[in-house]
Amino acid sequence: MSDGIRQALISSLFPQGSSEKLIIHVKTFKDLQSFENKDFRGTPRYLCLTQKKNAIRLSKVKRNQNGTFNIGKTWSLDDIKQIQDVDQQQQQQQQQQQKQQQSTPPQPLKPMVPKHQPSIPRASPTPSPQSCKPYLSPSYNHHTESFQRDERKERDRAREVKRERERQEKKVQEEKERQKKAEEIQAKMAEQASLMNVEELLTDSNWKASGNAAALEKRLLGELHALEAANVHAIIQSDERVRSIVEHIDRSLEELDNMESWLSLYGAELNSMGDDIREIETQNRALQILNSNQHALMAELDNLLTAISIPKRCLDSLQNDPMDKVDDVIRIQESAEILQKVIKTKLDDGLQDMAAVQQRLETYNLHGNRFSERIFKFLKDQFEQQARIYFEQQKTKTGNRKNVAQPHEQIENQLIKYQGFNLWEKEMEPRMYNELQRCYAQAMAPLYERDIRELIDMTRSFYAALRKRDVDELEYIFKPEESRQARALAYAPNLRGDDSKPHRYRHMLRGSVEGVMGGSFSMSSGSGRSSIDEDEKAADDAFTQMISQAIMLVCREQNYMSDLFELTLNAPKSFLERGVVYSQVPNKSDLYSRRDKIRDVKVSKKILTWMEIIFETLEPNLVGLLEYGVKSDPTQAVSMLGAVEFQQEKWDESDQEFVLRLCKSILQRLTKMFENFITEQVRVIEETKVSSKKRRGILSFFRTFPVFAMRLEMAASNVQPESETRVTVNNAYEKIIKAMMGSLDSIAREGDQTGDDKEQLNATIMYIENMHHMYHTLRTNKLHVLEKWIKHAKAQYDNSLNAYIKVIIRRPLGKLLEFFEGVEQMTHTNTPEEVSFHMNFNKTQLRKVIMMFPPREIKKSLEHLYKRVDKHFSEEEGLLQVVWRGIQEEFIRQHERMEDLIRQCYPDAGVKLEFTIQDLLGMMSELARKVNV
Repeated sequence: MSDGIRQALISSLFPQGSSEKLIIHVKTFKDLQSFENKDFRGTPRYLCLTQKKNAIRLSKVKRNQNGTFNIGKTWSLDDIKQIQDVDQQQQQQQQQQQKQQQSTPPQPLKPMVPKHQPSIPRASPTPSPQSCKPYLSPSYNHHTESFQRDERKERDRAREVKRERERQEKKVQEEKERQKKAEEIQAKMAEQASLMNVEELLTDSNWKASGNAAALEKRLLGELHALEAANVHAIIQSDERVRSIVEHIDRSLEELDNMESWLSLYGAELNSMGDDIREIETQNRALQILNSNQHALMAELDNLLTAISIPKRCLDSLQNDPMDKVDDVIRIQESAEILQKVIKTKLDDGLQDMAAVQQRLETYNLHGNRFSERIFKFLKDQFEQQARIYFEQQKTKTGNRKNVAQPHEQIENQLIKYQGFNLWEKEMEPRMYNELQRCYAQAMAPLYERDIRELIDMTRSFYAALRKRDVDELEYIFKPEESRQARALAYAPNLRGDDSKPHRYRHMLRGSVEGVMGGSFSMSSGSGRSSIDEDEKAADDAFTQMISQAIMLVCREQNYMSDLFELTLNAPKSFLERGVVYSQVPNKSDLYSRRDKIRDVKVSKKILTWMEIIFETLEPNLVGLLEYGVKSDPTQAVSMLGAVEFQQEKWDESDQEFVLRLCKSILQRLTKMFENFITEQVRVIEETKVSSKKRRGILSFFRTFPVFAMRLEMAASNVQPESETRVTVNNAYEKIIKAMMGSLDSIAREGDQTGDDKEQLNATIMYIENMHHMYHTLRTNKLHVLEKWIKHAKAQYDNSLNAYIKVIIRRPLGKLLEFFEGVEQMTHTNTPEEVSFHMNFNKTQLRKVIMMFPPREIKKSLEHLYKRVDKHFSEEEGLLQVVWRGIQEEFIRQHERMEDLIRQCYPDAGVKLEFTIQDLLGMMSELARKVNV
């Protein structure tokens, strides 16, 4: 029984986790009425000794009617100074004496009782500890040692307090003794003063003083008593009325004693009635408190029942109602809301721990678990069923498919109404919630795999058309065949008229970049199909469209899945905050919108995991398409880079982590493909060789480069200037042009090393033709990204042309130029007048040199010069007229220089050149007209 009481005390007042622990408990009785034969009759109480941290406390505990306990009063062990131990026999004697006093008649009052004599209150019977015989719990042994230590500490503390109190009392006693001594001294002084007065009195009355004061006092008293007795006797003897008065006084005293007895009796009765009245009042107050407590208890029980009660129809709705329609879903969610509110209810004042409440909540938790399992099975079946239906419907559709990805609107509209159920699973069953997302991802993966495959297959067809071309048709590719001697000779001047095959990029080079990008060029007559230019542009556009559609499909699916499973930033935090139930997706355009990045790393990682499951085959399929397209046309890598980078910039800093990772991976792969292609092109350029016999003309890679640049610019038409793709293309230009310049310098140095003037002239002609071709084609087609190299080619071209003209005009004017160059050098060290006195540059030599170049001879030399220049330069590039104009300008400049030297050094010789500038212009114009005719 004691173990049961202890357990009840612990569970009710000192539960597990409480800071206060029960050490021992003792059962006692209040208002004890009988304790014979160990049969105690009274109000039971329990004294509990507890420990809270380092404090020991004693509590009086009352047991309620419902079996619980509450603490009535608590004393700290430091405040308890004494516990009275009353013997059982002594208690019985006190009770018997009280009964005898109540049954004994009242005694007459004594005549001289003081009116204000203090009354002694009756002591209420107190049960002795021996009669209570407390039961010690078996757990007492576990706490005995700690209790004894605490008891020793308390005894030591009590002894210290007692010593302090004794010291204070000793100080007070000493103070009283000092005051008493002072009073005794004052009394002695007063006594001495009185003795002096008595001695004077005795002297005045003729009494003889003696040293025995006691004898004197005794004598005086005897005389006084004798005097009083004589006076009384005389009064009594003298009047009989005195005797009568004395008798009346005696009778009055007897009556007064009788009245005092009756008053005592009445007082006892009134005291008894007062006690009864106070007891009745106490019971009345207790009844009022009990009634109030019962009303409060009834109200609390009503609130408790209201808080933890759920209608049966709601529980039945959660398990049996259908979930196919919006109204059904709304009804079930309302029932689920009631269930969740009850499960999450937190009761106060210990009601939460009541067994009935806990049992009811366990029942409702069981209903909640069953509802969660039902939702999980239903939604899993719905995911698989809707995916299967959509797959079968798409399989039966026939007809031409466009390069446009169709969203799964049918599935989205069917599943959007179950947002609230997913929110329930998210809050109540996280494990099932994660499993639902996995089931959804697995159900949607085959559908998107087919959609992506169709997009890629349609794009692959455009690259298949490119793969049907011959290698020679790829004029923008640097090919090693160009290094062969036969292909090198194809660009020689004597073969320029045989190349009658129309080339699509030859037409392009007559236009501009804008024209090429507009798609205005096509094959000439004789071609039975659309232009290759249109095929390449179509392939670029097809890939751009495909990657855009694929990424938009991924972004829409991620946004929809986030909405369906409430994973967005603005998603409700609990099922009670859920939104309305939609019959279809409310704002479909919002599914394509850009959303802010999710701050929760766990949620972001979870979404990425599901997207990787849904689009598991997207990247491998795209990689296969990239490799196929680049093999068809390596320059397709540029348009692919531009399209993918555009998508990456579009979704950067958004929540589309899967798309950004996909774009980054594809960009790295494409960049590597393009860099390998450029490396191969550089190798081809560096391995190009030219025969020593034909070391002039436009080199093959200089003919190819403008077309190569046009193709890359057409592929990068939609690329931003600051993009990584533009940087990659510009780096490719740098590598290609540096390789071209290096190869040109290498080929030119091979000619210079022979020491032959003809080979050196051919190297200069090679620089002129190649630099002019590069400058003219790049500038004409407005390739502004190559402005740096256009200026470089122009500078190289100007320098080489000036060097060529200075060399070429020495054949017709060699001796004349050498003479005047000597004259000009003499002017650097002598005055102009002194030059004519020099033996090699006197007037005679001047006349002799001038006579060697008459107009007829100049004209003949110019004809030979024009034929030679015409032989050096190809008419295809229009370079002959440019060089001939440069020679004409150089002739005029030299003519003016020679005339100036004649005027300065030979002013009085009367000699001048036999041909004028007008003669030169006329002869050169005539030569040009003859050749054109």
